[in-house]
Amino acid sequence: MKQREINMILSNNEATRSKSDEGESFVNLRILDVDLPEIQEINTEAVAKNKAIQGAQLAGGACVVEDTSLEFNALGGMPGPFIKWFQDKLGSDGLYKILIGYEDKSAVAVCTLAFCPAPHADPVVFTGKCEGTMVEPVEGRGFGWDTIFVPNGEAEPFSSMTTERKCELSHRSLAVNQWADWLGGNIDELYERQYGRPAIGHKGLDFKAQSSEE
Repeated sequence: MKQREINMILSNNEATRSKSDEGESFVNLRILDVDLPEIQEINTEAVAKNKAIQGAQLAGGACVVEDTSLEFNALGGMPGPFIKWFQDKLGSDGLYKILIGYEDKSAVAVCTLAFCPAPHADPVVFTGKCEGTMVEPVEGRGFGWDTIFVPNGEAEPFSSMTTERKCELSHRSLAVNQWADWLGGNIDELYERQYGRPAIGHKGLDFKAQSSEE
């Protein structure tokens, strides 16, 4: 599902859209099915960077890694990057119950995308944030915390939206669109590296981290 969403976002971004009639993205994504060790770190950028470096080495080429966080404002930003394990152990119902004793049900969904253009290269990071509210689970809405997170200005959680609508406003969409813009701006340098021209470190590439808050 993540690959499908990312491909859709890339194909809708002018920076990475091919000139063919189909208008698909010129980025060819494939899934590398490996279980990467994840450092225990509250900083999502550090987590994503570490995994991207590992992934690029295993892939023997460019690698993009996504790390997702869910921050409850009432809990000072927790569970944050540990949401995967909270969701696994508590489920959506348990996650919502954590906030029962708090009036503040607001939360921030964060997508941190780290792109490593080559093995052993420093990753460039893109961060997208979507503010919303945690709502009580409703049976039949799907699975995961997508079922209880309603973005601000919307009437339904991510899980009840079409993929197209979700890709217009999600935290993932914000991060992937930043990545697409970066790819478009660095495409000549990346193509030359991909096709064998020796590269001197990161010369010619922009490695400034980007965020949807900027």
